[in-house]
Amino acid sequence: MIVTSRVLVVEPLPRPRSTRDRPAKPPLSEDLILDTALRILSEEGLEAVTMRRLATELDTGPASLYVYIKGRDELRNAMLDRVSGMVEIEEPDPSRWREQVHALCQGVLQIMEAHPGIAEVAVANPPTGERTLRFAENLLALLRAGGVTDQDAAWACDILPLITTASAVETAASQRRGVEQKDHEADVVERLGQAFAALPPGEFPNVTALASELTSGDGDMRFRFAIDVFLDGLVARAAARA
Repeated sequence: MIVTSRVLVVEPLPRPRSTRDRPAKPPLSEDLILDTALRILSEEGLEAVTMRRLATELDTGPASLYVYIKGRDELRNAMLDRVSGMVEIEEPDPSRWREQVHALCQGVLQIMEAHPGIAEVAVANPPTGERTLRFAENLLALLRAGGVTDQDAAWACDILPLITTASAVETAASQRRGVEQKDHEADVVERLGQAFAALPPGEFPNVTALASELTSGDGDMRFRFAIDVFLDGLVARAAARA
């Protein structure tokens, strides 16, 4: 209400905002739930991704989410499956199968490092999602194209992803501390160097003699080494049996 020297002016109260004036929420769907879950994962980590938190972010009730996803375990599996679908599949070529295995594993590592925490899901959950199984199918095809025996290929399909997820988990641990991977590697090398230098050579002759070798190479070099050594073993086993 405004009073002037002559006239009493009554201003109308603001009209309550109609729900029709508000921006419409996107319809709830599994894709929207997973998009939101992966955003929370990227910003805050795996433990922050809960059904209750998703319901709050999506402005709905937890019961509405259960129509699409039955609980935390199913949610994490669906997140892993979504991320697995981002990995570029390799068309098997027997002449370059080793490089293709390297490319496939490197692709998985990069995707997992881009989604910190998802590697923990991969370690704890057997691959049952369609996209995750497509990765397994591709890896098996590459190994068989290289002449790896069927049993060795089957077990390698378990061990190679473990090598990859272990590297991704290490990166995620650094990210949680707010440390860049290169800074983390440099810090590890420095601490190890100091520890090795303090060792008595008489008690630790091999560690002290190989101190520089033990601290050499970056994470990418060691990751490639791990895959190479494993593939060398598979090839040697196939040759011995042949």
